[in-house]
Amino acid sequence: NGVYTDDHLKRVAFPIGGLGAGMFCLEGTGAISHMSIRSKPDVFHEPGMFGAISLRGVSGGARVVEGPVPDWKSFGQPNTGNGAGGSIFGLPRFEKVSFQARFPFGTILLEEEGFPLTAEIKGWSPFIPTEADHSSLPAGALEYRFKNNSSQSVDSIFSFHSKNFLKPKGNENDLEKIGKNFIKGINRGFILSQAGTASQPHNEGDFAIFTDAAETVVDHCWFRGGWFDPLTITWESIRMGEVKKVDPVESGAPGASLYVPFKLGPGEEKTIRVMM
Repeated sequence: NGVYTDDHLKRVAFPIGGLGAGMFCLEGTGAISHMSIRSKPDVFHEPGMFGAISLRGVSGGARVVEGPVPDWKSFGQPNTGNGAGGSIFGLPRFEKVSFQARFPFGTILLEEEGFPLTAEIKGWSPFIPTEADHSSLPAGALEYRFKNNSSQSVDSIFSFHSKNFLKPKGNENDLEKIGKNFIKGINRGFILSQAGTASQPHNEGDFAIFTDAAETVVDHCWFRGGWFDPLTITWESIRMGEVKKVDPVESGAPGASLYVPFKLGPGEEKTIRVMM
């Protein structure tokens, strides 16, 4: 019941979501996986969701807010022999990570020598003992806390990104069969959306992602291209310390992002809550 580190992190997957209402998992490294919201377990589904931090004016100052990717993912997952197209495995991360479970909270600490910020992720689910209705709400949250351990002020951008993982497989031009796929707006965030059809009404779904930060800026549509293109262009914005505002498009958005700029003086902290 202690702190998980090193090799003991490889298979940790802490479930988040109301009881019986679907779930995703916060892994011991901070990765998001096991996205199971289609009324069935989908334990191999890594949806391409991640938080990132970027330090303006600092060379190499961008990180995914996660620890190193376990080797079994890079060499054992489907399609990894062809480069794991579309995955986020190749992006830079924090060097050191630890995980502790105190249900309904899972807490991850991240740090790296020479990097001025340490990070904490606290994932949690709605859970009130003896109150089944409240404890089965289809919701969960990730709280990202950053602390400036340096002697200098830091100009930062936190961002959270997601592919539009609700899109079903099939020809996206055949709307009568698979239904319209799009990303809608919501206050301080976005909603991944998929319409149902007469033959496949079960495809219909919505997944909202938003923050509690008033300064949030939203990109509702990643660059539309093939293979790694949407993720590559998104990461370039993160690396360059950009804040991108893009309005919703009618259909076919491959993913969306939200950006929260902030500054921290020496010893100061900032917490940003990402609700789902």
